[in-house]
Formats: sequence, C-alpha cells, structure tokens
Amino acid sequence: MFLKELVDIMNPFGEATDLTQGEKIVTISSVVPSVLSLNHHLEKLKPQVRFLSSLVRSLQVSLKKRFGGIFINVKMATLTQDGTTAPFSDPVYLKAAALDPAFSLMWIDHHVLVSLEVKAEVRQHVKELILREAVETEQPTPCVDEEEQESLGQGEGLFAAYHQRKKKDVGTTPALQLSHYLHIADGQNVLLFWAMNMKVLPSLFKVAIRVLAVPASSAPVERVFSHGGIILRPHRAQMSDRLLTNLVFCKCNAL
Repeated sequence: MFLKELVDIMNPFGEATDLTQGEKIVTISSVVPSVLSLNHHLEKLKPQVRFLSSLVRSLQVSLKKRFGGIFINVKMATLTQDGTTAPFSDPVYLKAAALDPAFSLMWIDHHVLVSLEVKAEVRQHVKELILREAVETEQPTPCVDEEEQESLGQGEGLFAAYHQRKKKDVGTTPALQLSHYLHIADGQNVLLFWAMNMKVLPSLFKVAIRVLAVPASSAPVERVFSHGGIILRPHRAQMSDRLLTNLVFCKCNAL
C-alpha cells in the first residue's frame, strides 16, 4: 500500500517532466496546465492517502512556492508583501497555454480552483493579454467597400465572386480571430494547427510563434552542451570549431 500510494502521488510529476523538457516539441504551453493539474492532483489526494499525507502537503507547498507567479496570475494566491516578483509570473506562460489548441482555456475550467466568477475574470484576463500583443503586431489594412470588392472580382473567372465573398466573411480583427480560434481549438497538435491556420488567424499566428518558441526549461540547451562534450573527446582535440558545430547540429536535429 505504501509503494502504491507513492507511485500514485509521483506518477503525474513524471508525466509533467516529460512534457516540459522535450527537445522537439512545444514545451512552454504545458507549464501552466501541468502546474495547475499537479496542484489539483495533490488536492484530491489529501483525503485519500493513509501513509504519505505529509509528503502530499510538502509537495503542494513546494509547488506553490516554486511556481508562485502562476498561482498569483490565476488568482489562487495573493501577491507577496515584500514586493518581490514571484517566480513564473511572466504572462508568456498564460499566453502560451491559451494558444496551444491542446489546452486552449480548458485548464481554467478544470484546474483553477476558484469560484466561477473568478474563473471568468481569469479567462478574460488571458484573452486581454493575447489581444494586447496581437494588436501591437497588427498592421492596418485598407478598407474595401462591397462595390469595389465586386468590381475587383470581375474578369477573374466564373466563380471569382465566390472567393471574394469568402475572403470578406473571414474576420480579420484580432478579437474575431481569437473568438474563432477558441471555437475550433479542440486538442489538435499545436505545430500542425498553426501551420494550417496561419493565414486564417494571421494576428494570432504572430503571437503564437513568438510565445511558443520559448523553451519551458533549460534542459534541451543543457543536452546540447552534453552532446558537445561527448563528441569533443581528448583524442579529438584538434577538431575545428566548424566541424564541431556541424556534428552537434546533426546530433541534436537527427530524427
């Protein structure tokens, strides 16, 4: 029973570690859902464990201390009194989680342990963060009225008007794009999703490629140095910088 409790407690931590330390996948988007899910997992275990209740409490305290900024941003904790910035308080973690269709805003409903009213505030806050950055990257486009648009479609084929109407129906403002994204996001692979929707959601795509490119941890970078150390053995001390760079690149990017 003791070992079973230990496995039940620690198993989700192993899964979260794999998600946030991958080399060839988007990792930053899984930070907030993983942290909040682990906290929820520990909260549910409290009344169930018989032998390791102290471990569960210690893990939860450590989790909230290590990722205090996330809990503050989702209104599950209050700001520190000493005025210091809590770790992981950067809004990039919230934006990345929301812009990954595997998570979208579902983590708010499932793992933010606050009232429904506060959840609505958190959801609105995350949307505003994304829209604020999307508006900053948005470039104004000239407005074309309906008559001019129809005239532009003439002489381009029998069904040119269909294509013109289709282009008109697609919302181009960041707010409309965000609404459309939240409607179609349903667990898709993040890389495939944005590759397929980069033209449909251009403003959000610019935000997504900016925030999703950030690694969740330094583990992948540390592995690069580890590969370099393995390749550059003492008997290869005369290896040129260029050759070492190319070998490390091939090793780290091999399929």
